[in-house]
Amino acid sequence: MSMQRQNLFILIPLVIFCLLVFALLVLTAWYAGLSPGAALQLALLPGVVLGLLAVVLWLVLKRLCLRPARQLSRGIRALLESRLVDREIPLPRHHALHTLPDQVQALADSLRGARREMRVAMESAAAQSAEQKRWLEIILQGLTEGVLVCNKNHQILLYNASAVSLLENPERVGLGRSLLEVLSPAPVRHTMERLEWRQRTGDENANELSAPFVCTNRASHKIMHGRMALIRDDSEEITGYLITLIDISNDVATLMRLDSVRRAIIRDLRSATANLRAAAEVLADSPTLSAQERQPFETVLTVEARELSHTLDALAGEFRGHALGRWPMADIYSADLVNCLARHLEGPYGMTVSHVGHPLWLQGDSLSLLLVMSRLLQQVQQLQGVSHFEIEALLGDRRVYLDIRWQGQPIPVATLDQWIEQVCGEELDSETIRDVLERHGSEIWSQDGAEADLALVRIPLLSPLRHQFAVTEEQLPARPEFYDFGLMREHEGDAGLAQRLLSDLAYVVFDTETTGLDPVGGDEIISIGGVRVVKGRVLSGETFERLIHPGRPIPPGSIRFHGITDEMVHDQPPIREVLPRFQNFVGEDAILVAHNAAYDMKFLRLKEESCGVVFRNPVIDTLLLSVMLEPDEEDHSLDALCERYGIRVSGRHTALGDALATAGVLIHLIDRLQAKGISTFGDVMHESNMAAKLRLRDSMLNQQGSGYT
Repeated sequence: MSMQRQNLFILIPLVIFCLLVFALLVLTAWYAGLSPGAALQLALLPGVVLGLLAVVLWLVLKRLCLRPARQLSRGIRALLESRLVDREIPLPRHHALHTLPDQVQALADSLRGARREMRVAMESAAAQSAEQKRWLEIILQGLTEGVLVCNKNHQILLYNASAVSLLENPERVGLGRSLLEVLSPAPVRHTMERLEWRQRTGDENANELSAPFVCTNRASHKIMHGRMALIRDDSEEITGYLITLIDISNDVATLMRLDSVRRAIIRDLRSATANLRAAAEVLADSPTLSAQERQPFETVLTVEARELSHTLDALAGEFRGHALGRWPMADIYSADLVNCLARHLEGPYGMTVSHVGHPLWLQGDSLSLLLVMSRLLQQVQQLQGVSHFEIEALLGDRRVYLDIRWQGQPIPVATLDQWIEQVCGEELDSETIRDVLERHGSEIWSQDGAEADLALVRIPLLSPLRHQFAVTEEQLPARPEFYDFGLMREHEGDAGLAQRLLSDLAYVVFDTETTGLDPVGGDEIISIGGVRVVKGRVLSGETFERLIHPGRPIPPGSIRFHGITDEMVHDQPPIREVLPRFQNFVGEDAILVAHNAAYDMKFLRLKEESCGVVFRNPVIDTLLLSVMLEPDEEDHSLDALCERYGIRVSGRHTALGDALATAGVLIHLIDRLQAKGISTFGDVMHESNMAAKLRLRDSMLNQQGSGYT
């Protein structure tokens, strides 16, 4: 029952009572012999006094009874409907309810105590599982291979940061999102079909529920070697699969270069060799040929030999360092390599080695490079008695140079050639320094240093696979996110959005910051932030936050509100670049959620055509949900709801900060809706008539915007 109806039920009888008393006074005076006019005048003063007393009585009753009772009722309802809330029921300060508030407080304390005991028992039972989960997270993050777990509908249930990096589309990678949006679908479907068929046939390989495959990410930028393993439950039913991914793009490129060498040998070198052989055989079989007759054959020998030499040089330059591409190599940080070398030489040889300059990444086999440099420095020490060396990494054109410097004389070329024929060390069996250098596509040389009495040896090495310097464009999740693997049990297909449980839906809670409040009149979005909510959990690792250049100055009044200045958005992309990426983050199946959603949706809808996107996702407004749950409450602002539900707000009036706060509110509201028996999306729409309200608010916002133009 609403507050207005309660007031009417009490106020109407009181008014009727006052009117009856006033009529009784008039009748009494009239029966006493007074005229009707005199009787009315005589009863007027007592009637006014009685009316004033009734008003005073009504105000006292409302202040000391009705209002405290409603406050207690709201507190009890919130406590009962929200199992997540563990806070005190606000008690009225002034009331005439005797011991009722104290008894309510005692009952609430008892309920909270029972909930605490239940929570402690649940946390104790889940402690071992949580420990195993933490170990799994640590292991996954340490893997360079991409790891993904999906259900039979190809929805992602688990992933690590390496998978996000390999797939190169962080907006589309998330719990509950489809793997087929970021990975080529055909190999995944085909491999799963093969494995399922293998299990159904029950042949001798039925227990080998894994198979390799080759695929690309959706943008076809990377070629990956994958392995799929089916996941079965206790009844041997397939519930999902695990995929591991390794980037083999460089290996494929190496194989293609090998194939080009093969074709060159077969086509070019075979032809040149055949011509040389034919000319040589003619000259050898015909020693009596005259000089004029021999001239054409000698010309063939000269030309073909020159072409053969050029082809071999070109092949050697093209393939340098990659014939050894099958040797396992990895990216190495130069500072790490030099520090290991310093520890290796410090004790037994009494040498000091220091890294100078800015550390760089390079590619190679760390152990063999360590042994090569160790052997070279030992030779320099024996030859010149040097005990201190400096090593600097420098960027070349397509190489990374390691310069070894010392105070002394340059090493003669002949001496250096003798050194590189020596064995590196026992760890590499009989491999020489030359073998290791050739494996790295490198040639060592000696030269004078930049300063007097300074010599150096330079070792050119391969560039790393990774970016040489940190790339800050994309923020990958710090760790994998997990949620209930019950998604594996979901049936194929979708029975309809209206029948789906609120707890099973995936939500994207978002917020925008704008230059003003008039989208129709020209105000623009300057920031958009969003966070994914799945299975009742806010996934802090799956967020979206971008600043946007609005194409117009930001008014000072707006800056005071959100703190975003013209300088902050000066180098940021326009809305036409950001909105498609936000749509990728949202996906097709998520429910869009915002506080006062009509306002934010109006800004998005006005930009759909120019940005080439359309948001067809259903929309939920947390403001309307709150009004539906607590119609008597006057304040449904985001700040009020956060205070009401005990949600700590960080970054208020930033797009991502407000989205995170709204996500916390959403979880509490869904919990209360379910406690009231409103458990499906259709129930919410029916109870709140939210679609109609959103259309009405959208229409009002249109009219308001038109008034400003």
